Amino acid sequence: MLNKLVPTTESFKSVEETDSIHESTSHGITAREVLWACLTALAIFTLLLLRLPYRLPVTNILLSTLALSSFYFYLRLRLNIRVPRMMILCLVVSLALDVIGNRYGLFSVRIALIPYDIITHFVASGLSFVPVMWLLMKLIRRFGYRLPLGFVTFFSVTTAFSLAGYYEITELMDERLLGGHRIWTPRDTVQDLAADLLGIVIAAVCYGLAIKARWRRDNLRLDHSN
Repeated sequence: MLNKLVPTTESFKSVEETDSIHESTSHGITAREVLWACLTALAIFTLLLLRLPYRLPVTNILLSTLALSSFYFYLRLRLNIRVPRMMILCLVVSLALDVIGNRYGLFSVRIALIPYDIITHFVASGLSFVPVMWLLMKLIRRFGYRLPLGFVTFFSVTTAFSLAGYYEITELMDERLLGGHRIWTPRDTVQDLAADLLGIVIAAVCYGLAIKARWRRDNLRLDHSN
């Protein structure tokens, strides 16, 4: 009975063999490469957001194009993941709302009694959630793992909200280190994060329901293939 509860050397070997299989079927992706890819993406994201309101629109467009192109070609060439146009469009619209608001001074304007700033955070976070969850599902499939849709949705929500929180950190960096003025009231950051979270949660519910049936079909297909 005790032997059943204590992991044996063979069980550890089977885990290692499974991991090696996942690694070999994922184009030789290593933990170091994943770390460097994440750090590079974070660096590009930071450069894009810092001084965002104070750059020329053309400069913001070029930096946004560089960021999205790097994201697209890494997934396409390294992982052989083709990003749908709709996912790219979601990210483009999210960035465009911010750029347009800064260009025309809309963040001090109210639309139907709601500040443009709140609308931008709500819509942009909701739109950004969709490609985040889509990519997470693709990576789970690519590396040979299986998770319930609820877990995938939860991890996607936390990832998207973390990115929204980092956006607020870049605003603080702009204000404290680079002489910008992007935090207008003591409640500005809290209101932005609340709008971000609401947009992400609504997008998670809608997108989760939309792909629920397809996710189940994919799992059943994996069961039959195994």
